[in-house]
Amino acid sequence: MKKIKPIFVFTVVFIIANLEFTQSRAQEWIDGIPDFTSLIEDSSQNVQAGSLITLEPLDGSVSQDSNFQFILFGLDWSWPDDVSMISAEDIDYSNYFGTDLYLVTDAVGRRVVEINPENPLPETWSFNGILGSPGYLEKPVDSHQYYDNNILKILITDQGRHRVIKVIRGNKAIEWQYGNETEGNGFNQLSNPADAVPIPNEGKVFICDKGNDRVILVNESDSKIIWNTRDISGFNLNKPVDIEYDSTTQDVLITDQSNHRVVKVNINNNATTWHFGVNGELGNSETHLNLPTDADLLKNGNVLICDAGNNRIIEVNETGEIVWEFSRKLEGLKDIDRLDDNKHLVINGNLPSRLGYTNTDFVSENIDIGMDVSFASLDWLADTSNYITSVKLQLRTENTLGDLESAPWRGPTELDSFYTRPGMVINAAHNGHRFYQIKAKLTTNNPLYTPVLNDVIINYKYFDTEKTGKIVTETIHDSANYIITRWKTLKFNTKLPENLANRNKVETKITILDALTNQAIRSFTASNVDTSNEVALSNIEELKQKQAVKVQATFKTNNTSVSPALNSLTLDWERALSTLSSINFVDQDLNPVSYYRLTNTIQPGQQYIDRILVFLDDANLEQAQDEATIYLKAALSSDAEIISLNRQTSGGFLLQPSIPGIIMTTGIPYLNNKIIEVFDRDTLTISYVDPSNPNDQSSSRVLIIQDTKGIIQFKNQYGDTLNSVKISDSVFVEVFGENDRNISSQQDTISVVVYDKNNNDEEVLVLIEVEDSLNSFNTGHFVSTTGIPLEISNIRTEGDNVLQTSAGNIIGVKYYDSIAEVPSLLVTSEGAIADTTWKPGDDPLYFEVAPNPFYASQHDLPKIRVSSSIGDLLVPKIEIYNLAGEKVNEIDASLLNFNYYQFFDRHIGSSDNWWDLKNKNGTMVSSGTYFIKVYGIIDSDKELTEIKKIVVIR
Repeated sequence: MKKIKPIFVFTVVFIIANLEFTQSRAQEWIDGIPDFTSLIEDSSQNVQAGSLITLEPLDGSVSQDSNFQFILFGLDWSWPDDVSMISAEDIDYSNYFGTDLYLVTDAVGRRVVEINPENPLPETWSFNGILGSPGYLEKPVDSHQYYDNNILKILITDQGRHRVIKVIRGNKAIEWQYGNETEGNGFNQLSNPADAVPIPNEGKVFICDKGNDRVILVNESDSKIIWNTRDISGFNLNKPVDIEYDSTTQDVLITDQSNHRVVKVNINNNATTWHFGVNGELGNSETHLNLPTDADLLKNGNVLICDAGNNRIIEVNETGEIVWEFSRKLEGLKDIDRLDDNKHLVINGNLPSRLGYTNTDFVSENIDIGMDVSFASLDWLADTSNYITSVKLQLRTENTLGDLESAPWRGPTELDSFYTRPGMVINAAHNGHRFYQIKAKLTTNNPLYTPVLNDVIINYKYFDTEKTGKIVTETIHDSANYIITRWKTLKFNTKLPENLANRNKVETKITILDALTNQAIRSFTASNVDTSNEVALSNIEELKQKQAVKVQATFKTNNTSVSPALNSLTLDWERALSTLSSINFVDQDLNPVSYYRLTNTIQPGQQYIDRILVFLDDANLEQAQDEATIYLKAALSSDAEIISLNRQTSGGFLLQPSIPGIIMTTGIPYLNNKIIEVFDRDTLTISYVDPSNPNDQSSSRVLIIQDTKGIIQFKNQYGDTLNSVKISDSVFVEVFGENDRNISSQQDTISVVVYDKNNNDEEVLVLIEVEDSLNSFNTGHFVSTTGIPLEISNIRTEGDNVLQTSAGNIIGVKYYDSIAEVPSLLVTSEGAIADTTWKPGDDPLYFEVAPNPFYASQHDLPKIRVSSSIGDLLVPKIEIYNLAGEKVNEIDASLLNFNYYQFFDRHIGSSDNWWDLKNKNGTMVSSGTYFIKVYGIIDSDKELTEIKKIVVIR
């Protein structure tokens, strides 16, 4: 009968200020209207609660790393790749009819070459003689172009041949030479000269005789030295490499390389008029030099120095103060010349180049603030000069690095505007972004000067994305007499940002928690389109059977200009009266069972064995879900299976389909293979806890017995097996080999139904277990102590313990178990006839012995039946052999006592007294397996044999 369970459906919304869940309370629980109350738990101290719950804003800033610096690079021109240059040592500038020309001395290339920097090919002039000729240059290190008596000439210092030569530019003829190509310090001798400077139109040349640690002034006409630094008392040079002559003051500016100084000496009085660097002491301070390579007199009276050992170019005034320095370090400095436009020609790294600061835009690396922020103001640190250099900035920002590459550059207003002073408000278009780049426009009005940008500071506001604001309600549940059968609806309202683009930057998440464990059951993220949110809860599996929950709200943002906001929460459900549960192992009719019978193989179609059924009755669960999961375990084998019970339309939950079981003799079961693997006499257990009421618990256990095929026989009151029965006789039933009916150590009983096929009468016969020789009931042998008398009648009276039958009817037995053969009896009015339970085969010779196995303690002697399907039958002898093939006994025809008769088309012989279980010596045989060999003579001339085995158990 289908069970009817009362269901109560209602809606409850809780007022958080007073969580009392009774049927008389208002049907709504709402928090946040008008204000959120003190019962909301602020778990993170990161929210502000009032009429709305929002995050707290924070202030932040980000600056550049310590390596950050933007300066102008200062490279204005570099030597063209298509003009050969191996190792430049010196460069001079000239202008010819408005065209700039650069004269470069290539030491390793052994030539002096002049080019137009704007159109470098073809070269405008070059000089390099053939090896062995007077014009061959071994290692030129300096060249100087000048007008001498209105003729353009070039003075070349050929260090490799220890000479200085004067070349007429027009025809490349050598007009004058000092140094005889033999290294020395005598007349007309030099040692590794490094530089030479003429006094035009006077026939005099200054020579920097590096190898002889001197500077000399030579008279061209007679090659006599008319001034020599060695003649100056206390004035010692160490590898001088460069000289400059100021004709107005008659001062010689000497680059005294190995003394790490630049010194100015007057040739008239030999007085030192100026110097920079500490004599003989290298350093990199504001007063020291390190192996200088060149020094030039500037028009402003200052000195420009190549401080090669310190990789720097500096300008020093007359008081010894460094008043200018090129911003970049340059390795391999050899020569420098300042041009009229304040640019510089320089030799460094073996190649000439032109230096001069020009306006340049610099772009920073991609910078990650680490969160989406609202940009506030822009500050920076820079070195600039009024009316000469300046810095102005632009920003571009985005949420991803990929988008940043194509983002527009913006100033404080339009796309083409710039931030021109620190502290300006950042364009609001950047708000909500995380990654940014800086574009710095560095400008200068003078090639000598560069602005320096040392740091950029972004000030911003943000809601901390690393901290989540959180609120949690108190426990929500129903009263003790009711269970919650279905959570219905969760409703919550939010306030969305005004800017549509920012709505996906904030997140409000509502989570339903298990009130006992505080574990999250299901979360719902607020819509970024609608302010009203409604979620159906009835289909959430994890919520089913939960009887107490809490509601948690969490708040996060990725944009500091906006915050998520919550202004109300609502929850409702359905309920039913609480009931107790029960769980049982059952049979096909859903009746509880105390044991199951299993076999060692799974045999499809068996209705009563090898299948396990579980039935759960829980009205509470039926209201909430369609399935229940149960844990099934075997005590001895330790097999365990997770099974699912399905809700039935008539009520309760049933295991469908039933789970198969199998008996193991040895081994380890396979877990979770949907087959329960057990040992004989194992115990299966199941337990169930009502998820809606932890105090409602039920369990069940069942015994597992290995199924055996029993043997059933009709008997008379003397215990003889019946082949037929007469009217007025009584029918008894015997069952043996039924070990699976030994349910307990006590005497067990079984029931059979004896019936008449024609009359359709049925009577129940109870059989009791027979004890063994040890007086214990563990035999599986059952007999009926009372019989069913037969009575001639065509009127069926079921249950009167008398079987109504007639002559010629068939009597059968129903026994609900696996048995080898079901017997039947033919009712006769006279003596016994052929055993109708025997079904002889179609073989020429066929026989059976019974019972088999033969229990000597339960029967007198075994019986034998022989048949032939082809003719008259005669059994002349029977031989018995043991398992080793030895003959145990031989019984000839005179001792067989065979009764021959015709049964339909079969010729049959039977004997109830053919072998007395003795061997040929007259001794009783022991328990074991024996082979019976029957000899048959068919139609007097055909001799056939057949062998079968019998098991004897004593």
